[in-house]
Amino acid sequence: EKWSLYWRTSMNTKTELLDPFVMDVTPTMKCADVKAKIAERFMWEPVSQLLRLEGFEENWELMVFEGRECADDSTLEDCGIEDGNTVTTVRKVLVAEGWKIGGNGDDDSDTDEDDF
Repeated sequence: EKWSLYWRTSMNTKTELLDPFVMDVTPTMKCADVKAKIAERFMWEPVSQLLRLEGFEENWELMVFEGRECADDSTLEDCGIEDGNTVTTVRKVLVAEGWKIGGNGDDDSDTDEDDF
């Protein structure tokens, strides 16, 4: 269980395991580009549009090969990834179920008076 910085309530996490798939890449392709291709394949919204809590600086996406995280600016070759290898990607998305997410100018209330 992880705690929200501002709502003082716990946030549940959700894990989805997707089916493996084969992808055409080149050894000189950057890890960030591979993650972008994966996001495009699954029609995920860009990381820049995901909900983020202030002060939460962790990466939203990780690419892991043989237990090591691959840096975005590294090439597949730099990470030792070769044809036929399996790479794991992880995407973290904030799920604010039951919360009212307000825009600028909205009050900080998590409920509406109409709810009662």
